[in-house]
Amino acid sequence: MWATVGKRAWLPKRTIVGLGNLKLRETRVTLPLTALRAFDLVARHGSFTRAAAELNVTRPAVSKQIRLLEASLGCQLVIRGRSNELLTETGRNLAVGLQQGFDLIGTSYQFAGEFGGDDKSLRILVDRDFASSWLAKRIGGFLIENPGATLEIIAERNGNLRLEENFSFRIFYGPEGSFASDQLDETALCDWIDLPLCTPDYAAANMVGGKLDHRVRFLIDRNYDPREDWFRHSGVTDPDQETQVSKFDDTSMCLSAALSGSGITIGDSFMALDAIRSGRLIAPFKIGLQSAERYAICRAMRQPPTRVEKEFRKWLLREIESYQLRVTEIMEEKSVTILPRLK
Repeated sequence: MWATVGKRAWLPKRTIVGLGNLKLRETRVTLPLTALRAFDLVARHGSFTRAAAELNVTRPAVSKQIRLLEASLGCQLVIRGRSNELLTETGRNLAVGLQQGFDLIGTSYQFAGEFGGDDKSLRILVDRDFASSWLAKRIGGFLIENPGATLEIIAERNGNLRLEENFSFRIFYGPEGSFASDQLDETALCDWIDLPLCTPDYAAANMVGGKLDHRVRFLIDRNYDPREDWFRHSGVTDPDQETQVSKFDDTSMCLSAALSGSGITIGDSFMALDAIRSGRLIAPFKIGLQSAERYAICRAMRQPPTRVEKEFRKWLLREIESYQLRVTEIMEEKSVTILPRLK
């Protein structure tokens, strides 16, 4: 079993399960690795023929290696039979230690192939709404799938790219191509659905004959205000100047205010889905509009992506695709019609 001291892992020097009270010599000997591997496979398969097939050599070649090993040790390891090979007691003891040793070598080799020489750290700059309302709830799944990775997420005002700093990725929203440059490669992640949202009680108190009462208060993200577009596409009468407006710095604050019963907001399906699903927020007009902007992931083009960066990008695209399918399902359950945005 592994033991840990600080950040180093080690195996107890004198402990090999299955060798009883055998005392190990302090000095190392030159090991006949080819013969030992051949014997290990014979012990595992119980057959010279199957061992030879795995090694991609002939049966006589395996038999020769076993005889060389027996001569080196000065004892018999295998009892040859017509249909299969049996191990002597010494052979069984040796097989136990070899199996553990080769399994450990295989595990170490695999780990080195996956993470060796590769920077396993990720530093991601993310729009504040995306970070707090969506990414933070799901990033644990990525860390479980990639146990060697270390992660730092920095929430930032949308569009503040901080190009002078080194980040693995930047995730923001904006019009298509707004972040692409000679420094950044931009890949679209997804758009979202804009739709008016409020609590059931607020709708009951401020809807008259299917129309908004003049006392209604809109809760607006000053950085993204799709009200005019939504009313124009939906055909719903815009109360315009008759309504009161409260402005906030991000969509999450608008949603929090709407959940408290303070007004109606043009919600983002990417952020508000849980509240819509649970019924804490409702869409009083049952009409959604495809967003004019979309989320994008950007990466500096200075050097090729590391293995863990490739894994994060793949994981993120998979999670977003799954989430968007869930958005579609819930909008159908709530009888919300999604309108395409006209150019």
